[in-house]
Amino acid sequence: MSKLIDKAKGINFDDDEPVPAAPPSPAPLAARPRTAIGAISASLAMGRSVEAENRALKDRLKGFEDATVVEFLDPALVRPSRFANRHELSFSGADFEALKAEIASAGRNVQPIKVRRLRPGQVQVPAQAGEGTAAQYEIAFGHRRHRACLELGLPVAAIVEDLSDAQLFAEMDRENRARANLAPWEQGAMYKRALDAGLFPSLRKLASALGVQAGNASTAVQLASLPDAVVAAFESPLVLQYRWAAPLLAALDRDRDGVLARAAGLSAQAVRPPARQVLQHLLGEAPAAAAGRSKTTTFSAGGRQVGTLEKDASGAITVRLASGALDAARERKLGDFLARLLAD
Repeated sequence: MSKLIDKAKGINFDDDEPVPAAPPSPAPLAARPRTAIGAISASLAMGRSVEAENRALKDRLKGFEDATVVEFLDPALVRPSRFANRHELSFSGADFEALKAEIASAGRNVQPIKVRRLRPGQVQVPAQAGEGTAAQYEIAFGHRRHRACLELGLPVAAIVEDLSDAQLFAEMDRENRARANLAPWEQGAMYKRALDAGLFPSLRKLASALGVQAGNASTAVQLASLPDAVVAAFESPLVLQYRWAAPLLAALDRDRDGVLARAAGLSAQAVRPPARQVLQHLLGEAPAAAAGRSKTTTFSAGGRQVGTLEKDASGAITVRLASGALDAARERKLGDFLARLLAD
């Protein structure tokens, strides 16, 4: 015992030597499945999570793929289509002026037009006659919106797509029929241009490709195929109606020279009679209202007759003004005046 006591007395508790630090505890390991089945289950769960994330990303990307990209183009670089169906009168008058005013107010055409980019080898004609800048785009639809932007000096909002001739024609026809704002003669002129250009081998093939009835397409083409003199007998080709094609063609078959002579006489008039009366005269029938008309007053401006006021036996009054006799502002004034006059 004395030896143990002596050894204990030799222990120095004041020693400054540092005590070694305990080794750091290892980082906790992620919980791992303790069995093969658990490992497989964990792997499947991770795979399902990754697959769900991939599906969500694909859905988001699809939303961007389906989005329509609108570009703002210099309208001077955009040319009308060679299949364009708009008569020049469609780019004047109150309706066109109202369209221009709407675009000017918005600072752009809110509804984009559609164009195709011209490829190498396609005719690079100037967008507008008299201009030297070669066109880079061709209109599929939206000719009036393009013209309005061109006249206003505004960029034209457009969707640019790669289209073949047939696709461009189909886009144009589909848009016009959806908007239901093409006159019968314009529709027929459009179909006739496509057939003359060999875009479709037959009228039946054209109708099938466009999803229209062959009979309706045929009537439209017949209307647009009337002699120029007959069309010029009317105030505007835009007043021609589908149901007039058959009787006019029949009259031409019976007495072509007589129809053309009557058409020439009507064309010489400064102010054309109403369209129905023109039709009756071309067909050799007396205008229905001619016998009952009691008074006609003419209006002149700049030394030429620009309008008439007619009152028939029943008291009905018809006022007719030549195309372009009034600008858009004066048309509105005339409408306001008539509204006040009739309200009194």
